[in-house]
Amino acid sequence: MRSFRNVIQKTGILLAWLAVASGPLRAEGRPAAAKPVAPLAWLVGGVWTADASKLGPGMKAIETRYHWADNDAFIQFTTHFVMEKGTVKNYAGNFFWNPEQSALGFWYMDAANAVTQGPVKLDGDTMELTFRAADFEGKLSDMRVHVVRVTNDHYTWQLDEKAGADWKRLASLEYLRADG
Repeated sequence: MRSFRNVIQKTGILLAWLAVASGPLRAEGRPAAAKPVAPLAWLVGGVWTADASKLGPGMKAIETRYHWADNDAFIQFTTHFVMEKGTVKNYAGNFFWNPEQSALGFWYMDAANAVTQGPVKLDGDTMELTFRAADFEGKLSDMRVHVVRVTNDHYTWQLDEKAGADWKRLASLEYLRADG
């Protein structure tokens, strides 16, 4: 009887310790508490796909996946280019809160180890990312992306390049979310 009591006591202590150590439980795919990056949570889940057939020969689609990091502090994403001859896994990055600038930011790395980073500005359903990157001719330029939420399962994506005092549209895509 004594060993049974010891097992019950130890089990109770273990369960109490686990309850304290684990903190509040959360639903999978959702942050435990509101984080500064929470306004971008609508992007998380499924596979966002855009028809890319007009971007170049052999291009079929672009797939982007967003998910919460394990610590729920930021959103990670990957972008794959689906080609007629296979899939190119080109970009992986993060949306995060930058406490030094008190602002949202992003960075991503391409398959050639080039890092692109910049601020994220939100205005209603529009997200603006600004950065310096190589344009389609390989020239380093000021760039801007607008992501506009149409619904929680549909957004538009527009890439612009700074041309003097104006912005020149380089590409525009419609993304739709599917399970995946």
